[in-house]
Formats: sequence, structure tokens, C-alpha cells
Amino acid sequence: MLELQHLFKTFNPGTPDAKLALNDLSFAVHDGDFVTIIGANGAGKSTLMNLLGGLTQTQQGSMLLAGQPVGKQLGKIGYLRQEPDLMLLADTVREELCWKNHTITQEELQQLLEHMNLEEYADDFPLALSKGQRLRVVLGAMLAKKPALLLLDEPTTGQDEQSLAEIRRLLLAYKEQGGSIFICTHDMELAAQVADRVIVLCAGQIIADGTTEEVLSNKELVEAGGLTPSA
Repeated sequence: MLELQHLFKTFNPGTPDAKLALNDLSFAVHDGDFVTIIGANGAGKSTLMNLLGGLTQTQQGSMLLAGQPVGKQLGKIGYLRQEPDLMLLADTVREELCWKNHTITQEELQQLLEHMNLEEYADDFPLALSKGQRLRVVLGAMLAKKPALLLLDEPTTGQDEQSLAEIRRLLLAYKEQGGSIFICTHDMELAAQVADRVIVLCAGQIIADGTTEEVLSNKELVEAGGLTPSA
């Protein structure tokens, strides 16, 4: 459902400060896949996420979603960025979950509030909630639009154990309903618990792409990606 071919991305091209952030990336994501991309800071993870989310453009290569250019399919992609608070725009949680979504019914809205564990906060100002609750509001607004592909950039940063458990539950439920998920994270535990497949990115290149067990059980490979193997 998602196919990337020979992606290149250079920042400040043609200048002494030019930096090759992505170097000939190619891979595919199938319907129902839960893919995690891991790598050290500067590996190119967020650059890749911003390309998929339509925030930046590649200099070379193609990105197709269901056979069409990603740029024409952005309405089918939900992108949770590293700063989810910047995505909160409404005055209440209820309004936020319906933001620019004219197809959701009141019954679906109520079910979503319950599913996201936000029912008692439905009429509260979203930015007044805890960090974990705010993230669930943004994630809920995305799920309400039923995207074909869900992108999440470091969704567990700064979350407590309860919020982490909620995030895992919500993502697995979305996958069970047929959604495809693509996450970049430093959280090895999250990757081990929820992903079907792990891609390791290092200096803008893929150095491994395999099942979660194959990749995360390889200590040398994980360390080559600049990460600390989980205990």
C-alpha cells in the first residue's frame, strides 16, 4: 500500500553546508503492516516522516500510496508529529475529535471518546489536559478520519507507564481494524511489543529490514544503528 523507490533528500543543496539526509531509500509497507523505524539521532528518521507526511519534498525518487503519488493522497494519511500540542486547535476535546471531519456521527464520536479513555474530558480545553491525555486527543482526531496509513514520530517521548499502555492498546486496535502503521522511535520496548517489522536507519541508509525478532535480537545490528539493545 506504500512504496518508496530510491529516495534522496539533501538539506542546503549546492552549499558548503549541504547534508545528505536520505541516501537511496527503497522499501514497501503492506496493508495491515506495523512497521517501526529505529536509529540514532541524525539517522534521517524524522526527515523520512516529514516526506511521507507531506511537509517536505524529496529531490529524487518516488513515494506511492495505493499506487498514487503520496502528495495526492495526504487525506488518507494521519501524521502525529513530535510536537502534538501544536496540532491541538479546538476549544474542547469533543470539537477536536471532530475537527474538519464532517462524516463522523454522534454515535461514532461517543464511541471514540470511550475508546480513547477521554469521555470525562469531552468538554475540557485540550491544552489543559495532561501530556498523555493531550497525545490521545490528537491521536483520536486522526483515528476519527480512518486513515489508511498512520505515521507517528516518537509517540512515547515523555509519557508515563499508564499513557504508554494506552498508546500500545490504541495502536494495536487500529491495526486489528486493518490500518497500517509506520512509527519512528528510540523506544526499543515499544518496538518489541507492537511492531511486526523493524527497519534500522543509519546515516540516511537502511542497514537492516526484517521481522522484529530478527532485528532486535541482533545486538551488533542494533548497536550499529546507534541504539542500546533492550535487556
